Amino acid sequence: MYSRTSNRSRSILVFLLVLAALIITLYYRGSGGVISRAQGLALTVVAPAQSAVAAIGTPFRRISQYSLRLSEVTRENQRLQRENIELNANIGRLRQVSAENERLRSLAGFRDDFKLRTTAALVIGRSPTSWQSVATISLGSQDGIKERASVVTDRGLVGQVVTLTKGTAIVQMIDDRRSGVAVEVVRTGATGIVEGRLNGTLRLRFIAGDADIKQGDLVVTSGTGGVYPRGIKVGRVNEISDTAYSLEKEILLRPAVVYRKLSEVLVVTDRPGE
Repeated sequence: MYSRTSNRSRSILVFLLVLAALIITLYYRGSGGVISRAQGLALTVVAPAQSAVAAIGTPFRRISQYSLRLSEVTRENQRLQRENIELNANIGRLRQVSAENERLRSLAGFRDDFKLRTTAALVIGRSPTSWQSVATISLGSQDGIKERASVVTDRGLVGQVVTLTKGTAIVQMIDDRRSGVAVEVVRTGATGIVEGRLNGTLRLRFIAGDADIKQGDLVVTSGTGGVYPRGIKVGRVNEISDTAYSLEKEILLRPAVVYRKLSEVLVVTDRPGE
């Protein structure tokens, strides 16, 4: 009984081994076998489904890749924008420093050539209204500044000191309507008085109607009156017109100095004639 059962088990084992060897042989012998045909049939059935799944998944993969790339580009763009803002700010600061250095070099050159002693000062305040044209500078009586001291730049006459404190001074600029400057026309020697106007221009008065005045003529301080040194630029003739009921011409000057944009000035510490 036991021997018959043992023989049957061995027979089944041998059969299974032979079947396994046969299947392996058929698999490795090429596409003509039953297994290969079964594999081909399975691939034929499964391939459309795989293609469909791939087709469905491709747009999602592309959207994911596009979103990732868009996020990277956005971050890069933001970084470049920040760098651009910083560069523009640096360029603005460099231009400002360059302009300031240029102004100081011009002022220093003028100061070296100027025949009178001067002290440099900063403009630290301006009049808040157009009814007067005054500026506050950073020097006062403790710095040796005196009232009626002339204030100039390398471009021309600014005005004179009218009020003093220990550390500051108020300068009345020559375009102030209360100001008056004795001047002469360089080309002809004709003399007159320059007055300030509310609109910031200058008016040349007390010039005879038959005086030789041309547009573009340079007008400088005459030195008379003992207030301003002689020969400092005041402006150039910009407009000339005859008045019907006056013996003098209406002559307007373009100021040599842009008073509202002053940053640095020179205060003359010598009195005219000293």
